[in-house]
Amino acid sequence: MSRATMALLLIITISTLLDPPLLDLNFASAEELCRLNGIGPATASAIVEYRETISPFVSVDELVFVSGIGPATLESLLPYIAVTNLNVPQETSHFLQEGIPADTLLSVIFLDIGNGDAIFLQAGTSRWLIDGGPPGTGSMRAPVVQRLRECGIDSLSVVVFTHPHADHIGGCRDALEVFHCDMLIDPGIDHASPVYEGLLQYVLDSGCGYSVLSAQDRWEISDEVTLEVVWLEREAGNLNEASAVFLVTCGNFTLLLTGDIENETIMRMTPSQTPVTVMKVPHHGSRSSLFPPWFRKTAPQFAIFCCGRNNPFGHPHREVVDSWKSTGAGILRTDREGNIFLYTDGESINIGSSLFD
Repeated sequence: MSRATMALLLIITISTLLDPPLLDLNFASAEELCRLNGIGPATASAIVEYRETISPFVSVDELVFVSGIGPATLESLLPYIAVTNLNVPQETSHFLQEGIPADTLLSVIFLDIGNGDAIFLQAGTSRWLIDGGPPGTGSMRAPVVQRLRECGIDSLSVVVFTHPHADHIGGCRDALEVFHCDMLIDPGIDHASPVYEGLLQYVLDSGCGYSVLSAQDRWEISDEVTLEVVWLEREAGNLNEASAVFLVTCGNFTLLLTGDIENETIMRMTPSQTPVTVMKVPHHGSRSSLFPPWFRKTAPQFAIFCCGRNNPFGHPHREVVDSWKSTGAGILRTDREGNIFLYTDGESINIGSSLFD
């Protein structure tokens, strides 16, 4: 062996010792992770728990969602860590056939009421409004009134809201009054605001029926359609996180109504999350509700953004839209499509921005 060859082998050996192989986040043990600068036993255990209970890592950037890892720590670790491409196929087995149902069992309208939520459900003779959007201005009724009338709605059975922020309850009083609804269901989250207090005062003065949600509530809104509470934690860190989350089911069709939940709640929901047909994207597409493993687990056929045109918050944020697109979901937005209509018989689905007979 020549001296030159020996020297080259020596250089390669030394280089290997100085630059050990990158540590794979999906396979490294807690002991191996502890050898990384800035990673102690608690953080190493949190990394292992995350990948085993929430989701394997798809990119090293997802490490920032692990307790004990901040942006600065992640930046310092980037030269030493990697993620194996697991080649997990996108989940589509729950997708429904697209086309006009022969017998519509459930109609849903995501109402274009600006930057807020207002979702109308009709199953049989039951008509439910989930959230009422923002209040009206001056002497004007709330936008939800005009939108419901445009859709030919003249009565409501029940109004329920996810949390008492004005962009979700501002139109509830008008909806109760104008559409002759005699039942309001309240998630029971403490919040002092003139809009919320005015709504409760209306209920008291009018004699409207009133009940407070429980985490076990489930309603048969028709023989084929159920609406149930799947998450309710009134003592969450902020009002958005406390939003009640509802699941609508009709045969093989599922719709998740998420209010304004943010990452703290989303991360806690993810381990038990199953795929859904349609996702009402939380918090109007805010970055505060951007948790990639949840996107992959819900894997919706359609993701619906309820947001206002040219709103001052920048909703929906581009990276949120792109993340939902990456799951294979079809994207629809009330700020672009206007009212969004959905019809299903539990086996097929038709969704778009216009009514049909």
